[in-house]
Amino acid sequence: MVASGLVIGFVTGGFPAYSREISQIALGLGMTFAMTEISFSGISPRQEFRRFLASLVITYGALSGLILLFAFLTADAGIHDGWVLMASVPPAIAVVPITAYLKGDTRRTVISLAILYLIGLLLVPLITVAFTHQTVPLGDLVLQTILLIGLPMLASRPLRRFPSVVAIRTSGVSVSFFFLVIAIAGSTRGPLLQRPELLFSLGSFSVARTFGIGTLAILLGRALRFPRDDQVALTAFASFKNLGLTVVLAFAVFGPVATLPSIVSLVCEILWLATLPFLFRGDAPTASAAGAS
Repeated sequence: MVASGLVIGFVTGGFPAYSREISQIALGLGMTFAMTEISFSGISPRQEFRRFLASLVITYGALSGLILLFAFLTADAGIHDGWVLMASVPPAIAVVPITAYLKGDTRRTVISLAILYLIGLLLVPLITVAFTHQTVPLGDLVLQTILLIGLPMLASRPLRRFPSVVAIRTSGVSVSFFFLVIAIAGSTRGPLLQRPELLFSLGSFSVARTFGIGTLAILLGRALRFPRDDQVALTAFASFKNLGLTVVLAFAVFGPVATLPSIVSLVCEILWLATLPFLFRGDAPTASAAGAS
């Protein structure tokens, strides 16, 4: 659905009007559906501290640090601020189904992700204000962060109790992101056609921040002999950012040019997602082992 939205957005130019409003509504709905997968119950800070700390360090230390480096290496103010916003947002909620599909420890991933989203309400405006080149409309940024993280988080709490909502969760997220990507890709078509040379640097940085750091996370986990569950979680948190949130914030606060790093990175994340099952296939737990555990 995301790939289709990219193609349709670039070919048609997206929606003729209200692209910002459509992208905000689409992301809000997608985030609400996606967050029904996150549970805040049964969290024991003492038991979960070590794994949460590892997730925090890999997400906001290693991955965000690398993205901020790309921001400093970028001369264009809009592109720079787009990278900064990407560094500020929490991981993609997709790390949960990715971890489940790769047979990692889904419960621990959900707990770490839930705490990171709570922290993200503070970190998104703090990191953005600290590292952007342009004057940031702080009130607008804080409002957008609350509307796009806080409100879906609250709305998802009662909705996750309804089996019918859970049953359509995947479709709801997919359709929402389809319209979101059409709106954003269409709005960025003009800047990309005017400056096609941006694709080389954006593509190089995006491959490094997805394939590069993701591969390093896998190699590090195996070199340190981490359990396979930890390797899966480490790789997911190291390579996936909430790019839907990033593009909407960038579009709302800085304009279409600032969304370009996330649009290009989104393509790389899709390709990386398709690669992960092959990288973890050889050490997947067998059915007998899973039954014994």
